[in-house]
Amino acid sequence: EGGVAPGVDPYADEYEEDELADLNFTTYLSDGSQVPLVPNGAASPVELEEWRTYVEAVAACRLRESAPLLRALRNGLAAVLPVEIFPVFTAEELEKLMCGVREVDVELLKSCTEYEEVEESEPHIGYFWSVVEEMRPEERTQLLKFVWARSRMPNSAKDFPMNFKLHGPPTGSQDDPDSWLPHAQTCFFSLSLPKYTSKETLRSKLLFAINNSPNMDADVRLHSAEGWAE
Repeated sequence: EGGVAPGVDPYADEYEEDELADLNFTTYLSDGSQVPLVPNGAASPVELEEWRTYVEAVAACRLRESAPLLRALRNGLAAVLPVEIFPVFTAEELEKLMCGVREVDVELLKSCTEYEEVEESEPHIGYFWSVVEEMRPEERTQLLKFVWARSRMPNSAKDFPMNFKLHGPPTGSQDDPDSWLPHAQTCFFSLSLPKYTSKETLRSKLLFAINNSPNMDADVRLHSAEGWAE
């Protein structure tokens, strides 16, 4: 009672012949290009009884559209970590292995810092670390881009390819340090700080520098999955 007879499409009555008059077995992809869903699809009109076949073909085609992109993504991930061991990790663990730590860990950065021509105990160095600790997460990311051209840090100290270097004041800045900006060398992961006379001056100059300097992008680099098989 109230059921549908076997073999009868319960939705067929919702469509009229003229609604399907302009439809053929083709569809449009995201780039606007038209592709056939069956051989010679442009010359194959969609009949009323074929509407379900047409909808299913469109859905399958659009789902397959991203397959080349997903294969490229998989190949890229495989360059960092063998895909065979993906199931060993959670999604969060894989993200850290592939991309590094999302937020800049100040204590980790401190532990991987060398001081050249400057003492860690000097006032302006203390100002620097105090300002970094007070930065918002996005500002710390900008700082990392400024000094290293990367947006994420490695997972641990042993994963750093080089230490962060804090250098002495730039040449010529000694007479009027508060008028100078910090100087970074991304290739060497280093920062040269003038001997600013106050923490607020250092904050102002550092934030100006990290927010107004063009940066290279070293996040895009070659990785190697060698060694994981051992």
